[in-house]
Amino acid sequence: MTTTWYTSPAAVAAAQRMAMAGKVGDPACSMAAVGRPDPALVPRDKRIGIGRHGAYWCLIRGDGGH
Repeated sequence: MTTTWYTSPAAVAAAQRMAMAGKVGDPACSMAAVGRPDPALVPRDKRIGIGRHGAYWCLIRGDGGH
């Protein structure tokens, strides 16, 4: 399966919320991390939306669904 990666406004917003709170985790994210996400834990899907703010990352599977 080929995965398409794209910048997701929802993922960027979630990463900003996490950075402001200083905590990892947001309901919008299929996976959240501080620092680079572990590739072994990245969800598998045809589309992955990504967002980053500072060291905080949010990945969203598909078109926003989990």
